[in-house]
This record gives sequence, structure tokens and C-alpha cells, in this order.
Amino acid sequence: MEKAKEMNWKEIQQMIDTAMQIYDVVRLVDPAKKQVLEFDESGCFQIRDSACYYMWHQEMKCSNCVSMHAVEKNVAVSKDESCNGKVYHLVSNVIHVADAKGEKRTLALEMVSQTESDEQNKTDTILVADDQPVNRMILRKILEKDYRVVEAENGKEVFRILNKMEGKISAVILDLIMPQMDGYAIMENMTKDIRYHNIPILVTTGDVDKENENNCLKAGAWDFITKPINKETLQLRLKNVIARSQYNCQNYEKYLAEHDRLTGLYNRRKFFEEIKKLINRKSDGEFAFLRVDLDRFRLYNSFFGESAGDRLLMHLGDKLKEIVKQFEDAVFGRIEADVFGIFCYYDNNRIQYMQQEIVADLADYNDAYYIEPSIGVYVVENHDVSVEAMYDRATMAAESCKHKFMTYTGYYSEHMTKQLMAEQEVMSEAQKALDEEQFTVYLQPKTNIHTEESYGAEALVRWAHPTKGMISPGKFIPVFESNGFIGRLDYYMWEHTCKLLRRWLDEGLEPMPVSVNVSRANMYNHNLVNSLVELTEKYDIPPRLLQLELTESAFMDDQDMMIARIKELQKHGFTILMDDFGSGYSSLNTLKDIPVDILKVDMKFLGTGDENGRSERILASVVHMAEWLDLPVIVEGVETKEQRNFLDSIGCEYAQEYYYAKPMPWEEYEHRLQNAKKCHQA
Repeated sequence: MEKAKEMNWKEIQQMIDTAMQIYDVVRLVDPAKKQVLEFDESGCFQIRDSACYYMWHQEMKCSNCVSMHAVEKNVAVSKDESCNGKVYHLVSNVIHVADAKGEKRTLALEMVSQTESDEQNKTDTILVADDQPVNRMILRKILEKDYRVVEAENGKEVFRILNKMEGKISAVILDLIMPQMDGYAIMENMTKDIRYHNIPILVTTGDVDKENENNCLKAGAWDFITKPINKETLQLRLKNVIARSQYNCQNYEKYLAEHDRLTGLYNRRKFFEEIKKLINRKSDGEFAFLRVDLDRFRLYNSFFGESAGDRLLMHLGDKLKEIVKQFEDAVFGRIEADVFGIFCYYDNNRIQYMQQEIVADLADYNDAYYIEPSIGVYVVENHDVSVEAMYDRATMAAESCKHKFMTYTGYYSEHMTKQLMAEQEVMSEAQKALDEEQFTVYLQPKTNIHTEESYGAEALVRWAHPTKGMISPGKFIPVFESNGFIGRLDYYMWEHTCKLLRRWLDEGLEPMPVSVNVSRANMYNHNLVNSLVELTEKYDIPPRLLQLELTESAFMDDQDMMIARIKELQKHGFTILMDDFGSGYSSLNTLKDIPVDILKVDMKFLGTGDENGRSERILASVVHMAEWLDLPVIVEGVETKEQRNFLDSIGCEYAQEYYYAKPMPWEEYEHRLQNAKKCHQA
């Protein structure tokens, strides 16, 4: 407990006057002389009782006198005392006081009350913050019948308790003058902190001038109580501020339940509710649901940090509010992440205006990063369509304009729903198809152009549906890539390819390497390397026979991670092929940094309509560059003899595609291996 401070007689008398409203007995005691003292009208000491122990029906000094202990140790001391069959709680606070004549004495302020306890019925906790122990003791006595009370002697202790008891403090009774952090600083810090700003603060003060009152209110005070403290006034004002706080909490909780905390706009649930209300009010209106999001927002976050991303979202929220408020009967909100929604009367000119305003505003927001929106529009012709369905259709519309230069707005069409239904149908059958092994391995041979001999093959997936027949990969691969199922299909193909390699090794067919595709999603799978190593060990095949193809675009996301993953795979003996080289935006940089083993280039790289041979010269340069880097090149899409001869003329070693062989069932490819073995034996 803290040391007592020197006070003047007026301060002590003020304490006594307040305490007498609360305690059964309050007296000023000199325990060394066993006297009970008081101040006369002029403020000088006078003896009221020459034997302080008479109160306890003692004939001599009490053997365990708490006031004596308090004075000797210079701290507050308390105990329970039995007298006439009743239990009293005695608190003795040491007082260093000077009377009106300047006489200084060290005394004990004794406060005695019959004990009562009803802790279980107390629902509110009050934090009393005052550097004077006597003041805290008096406030505790006033409050403890109805409240739980905790105490703090300085500002640092206030925030320690607030933090420890977060959500449990119902009010703070605060003295303005305290060490370390005064009452004003405490109020300002509580007001700024969202955890504490709704806790009512009742200021105790002896200074009641208007300026002081205004300063307290500005700092965050809810009400005042003047010293000496009146018990009834304190209880009434405390009850009122707690009630106000609970009402504010209810309103604040309602606000939080309906609004996005970052932008202050309606959240998804409330936004959708307001849409329903608007439709019910204006049942004959033609509306539009607009979905607005930011292209590559996650990339913006990674470049500039999440705080900068939050500021961008708040800025966009403010801009949408500014735009939409110009129109009658429109609601808007933040649906999730970087996705915002607007619901308003349909007017194409209005939508064009919104687009122009949003695009222009975002273009000026950050000179270091070009921010583009995607705006999906669903024109609501049928009011019976659920709001969720409206949002889904606006989402499909937004997807239709993504990554299209200078195209920011897309409109929903029925074709999109049909496409979505087709994709959902694909996904509904995907797991069953995997379990029943409806997916089958097709192999497309790779050929050495110079020798016309096999250079292995690429494993390609085909879906042999039991009722629909063969389903084109173009219909299911994009769907699987968009929802993550591609990861499971990858593993399925790796394992089935390993089984085939093991089968051919057992038959003595000496197979050449077979490459399998590794999707971008699997490159982020931290178990990728272990999965591939375990498969080669399970089927006892050399890792060099299972080559791994990655598209160049996969290297654009997290190059450092990709490099580390590739090096780890190579360390275990796998050969890495970069597929679709030249289709990305940074091919030369990629080639410089990524340690791949083989390049694959598509004949489409040449383009069409090139009469001056520029495309051929570029392809020849790529082949020569790869040769200087000791990288073999496989060209895909070779369909004519002229193409084959051109590749031969520029020194390209390998080709793949229809000129040599189309993708074939694994059984047919196995037959080719068997024939090749017979030829060698002959």
C-alpha cells in the first residue's frame, strides 16, 4: 500500500464530513496518546476523548491497535473487530496533517462500519481512481453495497486494470490530480481506445468553475461529483451514467451488427435487407444490382501492406458514398474484402457516370500502382429473384470484364447462368469420377526431330464419362482450376503415370521419361515435394522418368517460393519443364532467374499474318538462346511438314503434336513401346 501524504486541516475535515455519511463511526485518533481529536471552528486541534479504546468497551489500550500499526508503518491498515455480538470492519489511514496554527501531527483516521456482504447480487464493477487512499476508502464504502469496487492510485494502474478487466468495468470514478498520468490524460486515452470509449467517467472535483467543467467534458467526462462527496448524489449520478452507457452499448452493438467496421458502410446482411425493403417500397421499379471490386487487390496488399490496402478500401467506400448519395432510392454497402455493392434504379447513363467517376478516382489514387475496378451489372427484371441470386449474377457479370483492357463494366446474360450451371454439374460429378477412375491417362509422344526417335511423352487427362462419353479437358480443367479440385486431379494423374512407368519397367520396355502437369495451386502446396518423392518410392521408379511441367505464368506470383520449390524437386532428381514459354509477360527475366531444365514453346508463338518472317526469326532466337544456356527446347503444336522442317533448320531438337502423333490412350502408347522393343531386338 502507498505512503500517506501531508494534508492541511481543511482537506482532512472534508474527508471526515464525507466519510461520516457512510461509516457508522469516523474519528481522528492519536494512537500514541490514545486520544480522539477534532478541529475546532478555527481549524486547531482539540481533544474530543482522552481514551480512544473506550469505544470497544476496553479498559486499556487495545493489544492489536490498527491505528498504532498504521502510524508505525505509515500505511493504511484494516481489520474486523467483534463487539457485543456484532462484527465491525475498521479501517485506519495514517494522516500527516497541519492544523490552522501550523502544528503538525501524525494521526490515524479511523472509519468503522458494521459489515455486510452480498457479492453475488452485484452485477457492475466500478473502478475508483484516486491517489489518496482515504478518498478511495470512502468511495469504496459508499459503493460496495451495490457494486464491486476496484481501485487504482495512478493513471498507469488505471489502464492496467482496464486491460485486465476488459469488458467488466461499468464506470470509472476519476480524480483529476494524480501522479504519472492526470485525469485529463486518462480520459483522452480512454476516449481514443475503442475498447474503453463507452465506459462512463464520473469526475470528482472540488473545482466547479465553468472552464474546468468544459475542459473535462471535452476530454471525455460524462458527469461530475463535487467534494465533499454526497452519498446520495454520487449513487444517483453513477446509476444514471451506467444506464446511459448501457443504452449507448446497445445502440453501438446494433450499429456494429449492421455496418462494416472498416468503411462504416452497410455490411452484407444489412445491405441485402435494405435491398429487400427498397424493392417492397418500389415494387414497380426497374432496378440494377452493381458489384464493384478491385482487380489484383491482393497484389496491392502484398506491395504496399495491409494498412495501405485498408486505406484504399476506405477511400473507395467514401467515393461510392459520394456518388450514390446523388441518386434517389439507392442503397450501398461493403459485401466482403474488396467487394462493394450498389442497388439503385436502372439507368444506363447513371451506370456509365458511376463507372467514369470510379475509374477516374482510382486512376489518381496511387501513381505507383494502376488500380482498375470491375463492375458487374445485373438488371433486375424479376423482383422475385432472391437478393443472393442477384448478387451471384452481378458477380458473373463482373468476372466477364476482368483482365480486359479498358473494359470496366460487364452486364449479366442468361448465357452466364447456363455456363455456371454447366460448371456446377461438372463439379457435382468430379469426386465420383475420381473415385471411379473415370479420368484416364492419354499420352502424346515427343519426338527427336533429327533422328525421328521417341523422346518420351506428356501425360494428358481425359474424362471418360459413363453416359456422356469423352468430355473435353477444356470443359472441366478451367472449372477445377478455379475451385481447387485441380490439386486432387494432379495427384491422381501423377500416381496413374507412376503405375504405368512401373508396369513398363517390369515388362522390360525401357520407357523414356513421361512429363506430368503440376498446377499452379499445387506449387503452393507445402507437401508437393514429399508427395512426389513418396510416389516414386512407392512405385520404385527413378525420379528422372517422371518429369514435371509448370506453365510460365505460375512463376509470376511468388518467384522466390517457386525457385526454392524447383531446386528442392531437382535435388530429388526430378526434371523441370517450363511449359508455354513466351506466353507470359516477363519471359526473359523468368528464364534468367528460374532454374528450369527444359523449355516448351507453342507454335502459336509464331502468330499469324507475319509476311516478313519476323516471328520465325524470334523463334529461332529463342532456340539459339536456349542452346547457349544448355536448355533443350520442345516445340508443341507442330502440325505440318513445313513447320517440322523449319524447326529442324533452326536447330530445334524436339517436337510434339499432331504431325508426329496425336494424344492416344495409354494402351496404344504401350503398344508403340512394345513395337520399339521388338525392332531393337531384331
